[in-house]
Formats: sequence, C-alpha cells, structure tokens
Amino acid sequence: MKQHESPDFLRKRFPRATIKFIGSGSDSDAFIVGKNIIRIPHKNSQKLYSREAAICNAIYNQISFKIPKITVHKEKDGTLWAEHKMIVGEKWSWHKYIWHPHRMRNLGRSLAQFMAELHTADIRKIPPRYRTSMPYMQFDDIEPFFAKFLGPRQLRFFRKNYERILSYPVKKSNMVLVHLGIKGPNSVADKDGNLVGVFDFCNAGIYERERDMVLIAIMAPYSLWRIFAKEYQKLTGIKPNRKRTLDLAKIEFLWSKRWIRGDGQIRLHGEHSMRKNIGAAMAHFHHLPYQFKWWWFHTTKLRKYI
Repeated sequence: MKQHESPDFLRKRFPRATIKFIGSGSDSDAFIVGKNIIRIPHKNSQKLYSREAAICNAIYNQISFKIPKITVHKEKDGTLWAEHKMIVGEKWSWHKYIWHPHRMRNLGRSLAQFMAELHTADIRKIPPRYRTSMPYMQFDDIEPFFAKFLGPRQLRFFRKNYERILSYPVKKSNMVLVHLGIKGPNSVADKDGNLVGVFDFCNAGIYERERDMVLIAIMAPYSLWRIFAKEYQKLTGIKPNRKRTLDLAKIEFLWSKRWIRGDGQIRLHGEHSMRKNIGAAMAHFHHLPYQFKWWWFHTTKLRKYI
C-alpha cells in the first residue's frame, strides 16, 4: 500500500468511524480510528509490527503502566497493518518540566518504575527470533562514512574509543529487555507528570540496561537523571552507570538508525547532523565540555594536530 492510499483504505474499512491522521513516524503513518490507533507501514517496515506485537503481548500483564496490546492484520495483497486501543494521557517533554519541579520529580520516579518493571520482565514468552535487539555496527563498516569528516589521526583516535565502548565487558545479568526510545513522543503522562503509558516498542529487544537510559542521560536535565537513578536503584538494587551510559550515547546517534527501515542498510544523517554528532563524540572522548562539539564543526586548521 502506498502512503497516499492509507486514508482511502481506512475510510473503506471503517466507513462509520471518525478518522484522524496524527503523524508520520520513521516506519508508519498513524491514525486515530474511533477509539483505536491504527498504523499503516512504510515500505520495508511491515515485519516490525509482528515483532512489536510479540514483545508487547508477551509482557502486557507484567507492566503496571499502559502499553499497547497489538493486533496485526494482513490484507490479501500481503500488506500488514497494526491496531491497538488508544493510550490516553498528556504529551510531555524533558525541558518543559524544568519549570515544574513536582512534575519532574514524578516523571523521574515513574520513568524509573517503568524501566525497573521492563528490565525485570520475564521474556520467555517472547519468541527467540524477536528477542535480539539491533547491535551497534562494527567500525570497519562505517569507517568510510566517517573519513569524510575526520583526518587519519582523528580517525584512528575515534576507532580506538569506539572499539573500547563496544568491547566493554557486560555482565549477563545486565542484559535485559529494553525499549530504546523512552521520550515524550513515545509515551504519555498525567497532569502531575506521572508516566501513564508507553508505546512504540519497535526497537525493543535484549541489550544492556544502560542503553535504555541514554535518552535520559543526554536529553533530560541532570536533576531528573538524579531522581531517576536514585529511584531505579531503590527499586532494583542496581545503580545506573552514568559513565557507561554517556559512552553509549556518543555512538548511539552517529547515523540514522538502520533498523527502522527493516532492510539492514546504513542510513546517514545529513552532513550538518553528522558533523555535530561526531564533534560531540570527539569532545567526549577528549574529556572536553559538550560545547566543544562545534570545534569540529567549524575548525579545519587544527584537525591535523588532534
């Protein structure tokens, strides 16, 4: 089904329902149809629905927060589309809550509770083929793309740090079910900032727990991280490793995530974003303030000395 055909398809399928387009994500167009959310896939992303449904439906009764219980439908032409009841709540953002300390406190604690429940979920009902999350790329596969932005000496330095992060010894007990997308667009809260529901489990799978905390570490105010980390440790007995989380953050967003298209191909950001993300990683590797990311964006004369 082509993207422009989705509205007509839904009107024919649900002639009496109120249909409202709510957005286009990395893999789907989403619509409110009555009291349900229906997602129509983009090209090469249909198989993500089966994966997401298997994960969500397996842990549905283990999570106290609202998560989707997904039904996957198949058309005669093979097109898959997904349906679940709408999860109602307020949209939120990290920085909006800076001005509302009680909401920030509630959000930090409830995020910790959600992650604690997710990270301790029994995954045995998830089919083995859906348990593996997408691993990071090996540096040999991405080196040609980075060579455009880094000189030979910088590239060697970047490789050394990249491979240090990938080779970090991860305990088996630290490999848990992760969401890989906890943020405002993928969840809702109540008026007091308490997390109510979480959706978009397309990238969920088994990986180290700190990878699930990357967005909180780099996007949320540090005060929210402190609230979150304290509550998470209280609930699980495990103290989040912020240093490890920040290391992972610097290699998490170097390119467009390849799994969202379902074909395993590297999708790069635009040059502006690539240079910014590489600059942020280099500043981190050199233990410089985050603002020094712009050094690599604007400077060329000093590159050869680094």
